[in-house]
Parts: sequence; C-alpha cells; structure tokens
Amino acid sequence: MKRWYQAKLGEPCHDVLLPLVSQLLSNESNFHSKNIARVRVYRGLWDQQVGSRRTARGSNSIFTGALSVLSRLGMGTARLNVTKAVCDTFSSRLSKDRPMPSFVTDDSDWELKSKAKKFRQFIVGQMLETEFDDLSARALDDGTRVGFGFTAIDNSGDSIFAERVHPNDIVFDRRECTYGTPQQAFRIRRVARDYAAELYPDESDYLIHQAPSSVERQIDQYMQDGPTIGNLSDYVDIWSAWHLPSTTESEDGRKAIICGSRTLATEDWMEPRFPWSMFQLQDPDEGMYPTGFVDDLIEMQYRVNCIIRDLQLNLMATGRGHYVVNSANRIPVEMMNAMQPFELVYDGPPGAAPQWTAPQPFNIAQLNACKQFIDWMFQMTGVSQANAESRSALGAGASGVALDTQYDIDSDRFRGPQRKYARYRLHAGQGYLDASRRVARLRQQTKGAKRSWVATTWKGRDAIQRLDYSAVELKEGTYRLAIEAVGFLPDTRAGKLSAVQQLAQAGVIPQWIVPMLFDEPDLSEANRIILAPIKLALKKMDILVELDQEPPMPEQYDDLDMELKITKAFYAWIRCENAPVEIQARFTDYLANLVEAIKLYQPPQPPQLPMSPAEPPMPGGIPAMPQGPVPAPMPIGAPGHGILS
Repeated sequence: MKRWYQAKLGEPCHDVLLPLVSQLLSNESNFHSKNIARVRVYRGLWDQQVGSRRTARGSNSIFTGALSVLSRLGMGTARLNVTKAVCDTFSSRLSKDRPMPSFVTDDSDWELKSKAKKFRQFIVGQMLETEFDDLSARALDDGTRVGFGFTAIDNSGDSIFAERVHPNDIVFDRRECTYGTPQQAFRIRRVARDYAAELYPDESDYLIHQAPSSVERQIDQYMQDGPTIGNLSDYVDIWSAWHLPSTTESEDGRKAIICGSRTLATEDWMEPRFPWSMFQLQDPDEGMYPTGFVDDLIEMQYRVNCIIRDLQLNLMATGRGHYVVNSANRIPVEMMNAMQPFELVYDGPPGAAPQWTAPQPFNIAQLNACKQFIDWMFQMTGVSQANAESRSALGAGASGVALDTQYDIDSDRFRGPQRKYARYRLHAGQGYLDASRRVARLRQQTKGAKRSWVATTWKGRDAIQRLDYSAVELKEGTYRLAIEAVGFLPDTRAGKLSAVQQLAQAGVIPQWIVPMLFDEPDLSEANRIILAPIKLALKKMDILVELDQEPPMPEQYDDLDMELKITKAFYAWIRCENAPVEIQARFTDYLANLVEAIKLYQPPQPPQLPMSPAEPPMPGGIPAMPQGPVPAPMPIGAPGHGILS
C-alpha cells in the first residue's frame, strides 16, 4: 500500500492521508476526553462528566444531588481547589529559571565560532520577538495539568513564529510511539474559510464554497462555561502532516497540508525533528504522554470537595434561624429573621417551654481531616505549601544563608522536572535554528524579492542589529547545543542587590561592572550615563573583531583607563579562541594607540620637590641623662601663698 509520504512532490496525497488522520483522531477521542477532564478538575469545574468514573460506587450521585440542592437554594457550591494551587505554585516556581541554549564549538575554527556567536544573538532576538518566555510558561501550565505541553516553532513563509499548541491538536500514531520516537505526526487546526483562502489562493474557491465544515470536537462540548460555540459552517479543518527522514541520507522526509479533498501544499522535510518543542513533566512509562499533577491529586481533591460540601450543607442547615413555637401561638412569617428560617411547631400547654438543644454546625474532626488531606496533597507532589501561601517556611528574619539553603532543598525535589524544562528550552533553540534554515532556503529561491535580514538583540546590549538568516545557517554536526542559566541573580530587587554586593565583595566581578547588572526601569536614566563609557568600549571590541569594518581610534574624552582594561581582556580572549592573525593585529594596534593616547591626553604628574638633606648628627652623640634623685617641683605664686603651702 502506498504511503502518503511516498507520493512525489506536488502530487495529491489527501486520498491516503485524510482517512489515516480521521482514524487516528477517532482513536484518540477517549484520551482527549481525559485531557479535558483534567483541565476541568484544575479549574474547579468538577461536574458529572469529570466524576462519571465514580457512578458505580454511588458517590457521584450523592455529590450531584448536593449540587442540585444548593442550586435550588440559589447558592453555588463551595470548593477548595488545592489542585490548582499546587499546579500554579509549581509552574511559577519553575518558570523563574530561564535557561537559554548556547553553542559549544571548542575545537572549531574562528569562522565557525563567529557564526555560533551570531546565532546566539539570533536565538535570543527571536525568542524575545516571539515572546517565548510567555509560551514556555504556558507549556509548563499544560504540563502540570495534563502531563505535557507543546510550543510550535516554525516558519510562515519567510518569517519565524512561535505559538502554543493545544495538547489535543497534535496526534501521533500510537503504533510508532512505544519507544517515544514516532516518525509521523499530525496537527489539526480550525481556520476560518476566508483566512484559509488567503493562505492558499490557488484553492480559494474550494475553501470558501466546497470544503467540508469544521467538525465539532470534545473540546467544544466540555470547555464551555458560557455561550455555545455556535455554527461552524464558516470554518474548515486543516491538517498538517510530517514524516521525518528515515536516516540522515534518506530523502523520504515530507510535509503535507490538506483540507477535505484537496492537497493544499507539499514540501520536502529535511530536519530530523518536528517543528515544536515538547515539555514532559516526567518520564512516561511508555509512549509519549506522561501524567500531570491532576492525575496524582484527583482522588484526594475529590475527598476534599466532599468534606467542603458537607461543611457547607451543615452550615446551611444549622446556621438558619430556628423558631420553636407552640401551635397555639404561631409567629407570623414576617417576624422571622435569618435566611430561610425554620419553624418547629409543637403541641402542649401554652406556658410550658420546650427544651431546645442547638445542633453543632459541624464536627471539628471533619475540618481536621480536610486540613490533613490538603497537607498530604502538597507533601505528595513536593510543592511547598508555604510558597503557595506566599510566605517563608523559615519565618520572618531568616538569614540569607538559611534562605539559600531552603531554596536548594526545595529545588532538589524538582531536579527531574527542571532538567526536562531545560531540555524543552534547548529543543526550542534547535527549533529556531531549523526554522531559520527553512527561511534561508526559501529566500534563496526568491533572492532579491524580499528582505533577507531579521532584527536581533543580544543579552545585556541595547543595540538592535540586522542579521542575515544565512549567517546563522550552521551545518548539522559542526556544533553542539548546550544549556546555560540566565536567571542566576534573584528577581527581587533586594535579592539582586544582595547577590551583586556579595559577588563584588568576593572579587568575582569588578566594581565597575556592578551597574550593568541592574536593569530596573527607574534606574535606566542613571545607567544610561554611568554605563555609557563601558558600552562604548564594548562596541569598539565588536568592531575590532570584524575585519570588514574600519578599526576605531581612541579619543581624548574617552575613559582611556577603562578601555585599556577591557581591551586587554578581549585580547586575551581572542588569543584563547585562536582568532586569525589579522584580528589579533587589530587589537595590538589599538592597545598601542591606547597607551599613546593615555600618555598624550592624561595630565602630567606634578614634579616632586627634592627632599631636604638630613641634619648631621650632634657632635659627641646624644648627651647622657642626669643621674640622682629627682629635684622637688618649684612652688607657684608668692612664697607662703602657693598652692602647696
């Protein structure tokens, strides 16, 4: 049987591909329903769909019965959503770490190292432009709820984009997923007809008038909290399919885009990866999909919900006004206070008052059990309950060493997820590189038709540079991506100030670099003035390493002493990196010019006055001290009237 990816480039493949993706989507319906249920548990929307698994035990009918009672009374159900607190705390804790990909080219020549440096600028600039930090936080959120999250990084024509992908939008063939390395992947997207016609103008008439309308899915049924989704006749489902090359030398890599009975586009797929980065909260036992915190906490969350529901119903029953009245002396309803008062009528002599025992609102053991379940939920996941409550586990006044130690203890529990989060961002960096290759190939085909550069930035630098995509096109195997931490300094101002102060006092960083580590908005004006000499010197260093640019010259009003320190450091660095002799010569010439400028422009030191000659020694040496008793002191004042008289 002919596979969809075996068709020649440009040939239609929808007749083979559409039945395959439709069957795979049907096979995943149960899994997708579970993902939706997990999200609803996280959001606190615990309803009959989520609790249907418990119907056999009868607990679900009791729970929904309580919901109906509260609904008839016009009150919502009280919930204590511990699962959401656990997921949000973990996600915010891990998203503070923002590891960035960097290039390792230790044994390469200077030209490849220069390309790697340019690509480092390219990656950071593209991540900032596509707001990847926000997207990575969304992938973390999905990972804590359903166990995994996707961030697509692809090219749209001649530009790169990144976006969050819903976990149910990507489908794999489970037969290929046993070992976690599938060769095929498929993504479904709902697109407006007019927008699809703009993307694929050759099939615009079919997309607007003939393409089948989008099919309603589980996500449309279970994720609504308000109005219905409405009519889908103005929307179509577009499938994108990828098949990775079987080997590095194979040519069977293919990408296809179809809609109904039309093949919209086909192209060769040369990268050995799919155009997205996948975050996994933990290693799955088998296949592609691990479980999240919701699966671990759902049983205890259900028990907490039951206890809170019972407390609410008890308070509703015992907190209302109770009126015990004799049948001969009924109280008018207008005179009864409290919400939904309850009147208890008894028969007896009018003068005999009944004995009334006020019911207890709830059993304190229930409240203690609820607290214990909450503690277990935090302990089982390893998430700090103190962090969820925005307080320090060590109390007020803890020292910095104690806080650092506690931070390390909290981090040890999440070494596995932290490693997977770093790997997710590493794969994202590779995704930007792959997308840049595709853009470079596309722009090479349409050379001269459009611009071939992209705006990039570099961490710690204010300048916006123009960088050609072809400048960052590195050959596979000539580099190795590594991960480096970006968030070493704390995020809070007090923590950042303390950390920088410790680094400066320990001699790790010189004092003049300290202002560069503070990028607070309210210090921008001051830093613009203070850091101007340093940034000017760094700009000159960048010019010196580029042979096609005119080397700079030191000027009279530059901070020549600082430039001398920075230039010496850069000169040592380029020699360690085996820079070409021409670049080293540019640095030595600039160093020589700096030394001459310092001699020329710095004011001469005032001449030192000659020291007066030392006095000759006394003739005969130092006289000896007189011997004998010490004479009495002379009297002060007239005789007989002195102080001692």
